[in-house]
Amino acid sequence: MLVLLAVGVSCGVPNMLATSVAPAWTTVSGWSVESIGFLAFAQLPYALKFLWAPLVDRVGIPGMGALGRRRSWIVATAAACTGASVLLALAGTGDPAVFLLILSLLVLASATQDMVASAFQVESLEPRQLGAGAGMWVSGYRVAFAALGAGALVLAPKLGPGGWSIAVAACGIAGLGGALAVLAAREPARPAPAEPGMRAAVVEPVASFVRTWRWRVLALAAFALVFRLPDQLGNVMLTPLLLKGLGYDAEQLGVVRQFLGFGLTIAGALLGGWMVARLGAVASLWISGILQAASNLVFWAMALVHGATVHADAAGAAPLGALVAGIAVESLCGGMVSAVFVAFLMSICDRRMVATQYALLTALMAAAGAGIGGFGGVLARHLDFADYFLATALVGVPGIVLVALVARPPAGGNADLPG
Repeated sequence: MLVLLAVGVSCGVPNMLATSVAPAWTTVSGWSVESIGFLAFAQLPYALKFLWAPLVDRVGIPGMGALGRRRSWIVATAAACTGASVLLALAGTGDPAVFLLILSLLVLASATQDMVASAFQVESLEPRQLGAGAGMWVSGYRVAFAALGAGALVLAPKLGPGGWSIAVAACGIAGLGGALAVLAAREPARPAPAEPGMRAAVVEPVASFVRTWRWRVLALAAFALVFRLPDQLGNVMLTPLLLKGLGYDAEQLGVVRQFLGFGLTIAGALLGGWMVARLGAVASLWISGILQAASNLVFWAMALVHGATVHADAAGAAPLGALVAGIAVESLCGGMVSAVFVAFLMSICDRRMVATQYALLTALMAAAGAGIGGFGGVLARHLDFADYFLATALVGVPGIVLVALVARPPAGGNADLPG
């Protein structure tokens, strides 16, 4: 369990650097909102990792066979994440194209590490231990955001001109802890390799959705694409709004968003789980979908009241209470909708192929967030901050409407679909 905790931290570090530290660093470095928005493109490997999963599952790392397949991949990907983090720190933010390229390599290694770590976890534990193991892994992931992420945002401005580079490199090196922990663990026993063939492995999960949902499979795909867009698009421009438009500093952002946001995200996830248990997944989708979109209106109001604009830095910081209130609402609603969305997607997957079908649905969600979110800066430049966040709230309407089409259990579908 302690190994899984350390691996969770190791996996969380590069994700934290890509989604939290990189937007803050580039904002204080004076990047345009268009360039900051393009950082979302670097997160595409998280959506596409299923494409190279068979390779990782079947091929070991040359020269590292003594460690075993799973441990060798974890050590190699952790080292790659650290190397990419140090390279990112050395390159700095001077050339956006170089920064984006290195960040993409970091996310590629991170996505592969996540994939291998999940397999290591499942193969290392008895079925009765999986819940506790998942809890330890997720806790480690969250620790990376709450401790290292907040530490980077708080300390970087205080360390002088090279403070951001020092913070990024230090976080990357800290991510090696998981690799060191894995070296102290045993290579898990692997089940006999299955040879299901291309149809059973790739075609059948999609074909099963088509047979079950018929024409409504298009509505299901559209729902997976757009339901989480309010959160995804809002997060793309949230850091520039808070640092540039509203004048908060990185230390305030680190303390409030990482620490307070961390706790309230967990609280929101627990609330979402309670809603699903008491009201059913479908009713919870309606509620959380509306709250998800409405939570972005808090930032719309903040930008409107304090005159935040992409065209100039704020003359002074907005009241700290506004930041606390905005992050509190956003984190609580974000945790809630995440839990409800995951519960619904799991409920509609065929239990015989739940891993593959769930991966496909979440890949659609992640691809939409990275692909559309990458143009968030371009949209913010044309609309300015206030209208941008109003637009991110309105973009939630199609996802809420689509709940009506995906809510009804398909004929012959999963009998456990909650309503």
